[in-house]
Amino acid sequence: MVTIRNWKDVDPYIGHETAIIWPIFRGKGAEGLTHEQAPMEGMVGFTRHMMQGGKSGDYHDHPDREQVYYFIAGTGKMKLDGEIYDVRPGDTVHIPPKVKHQLINDSDDWIEHMLVTAVVPGA
Repeated sequence: MVTIRNWKDVDPYIGHETAIIWPIFRGKGAEGLTHEQAPMEGMVGFTRHMMQGGKSGDYHDHPDREQVYYFIAGTGKMKLDGEIYDVRPGDTVHIPPKVKHQLINDSDDWIEHMLVTAVVPGA
């Protein structure tokens, strides 16, 4: 079954201390979610994130998940296992399981990015 959803039709929430998150799609079978909300069979989620200028998220990792960040707007930094990297629109960052990571918005503008999360069996 094909599912089409607009991020504007999704209720956002605050996560990672300062990010506004729109959970566009979640993994199939996610508790309390309909097929339209959770159609993904191979991934945990596809979300839109925004973080206002001068904010940063928490420094964390995922023991069994990999993530791909795709930056759409704004500039900032990503802390990945203790190293700091600049990020800008068009950059894509792959984060394997167990890699500590943090988004840092050290600018005055909002950062917007899409985030894909998938389970890595046996990680």
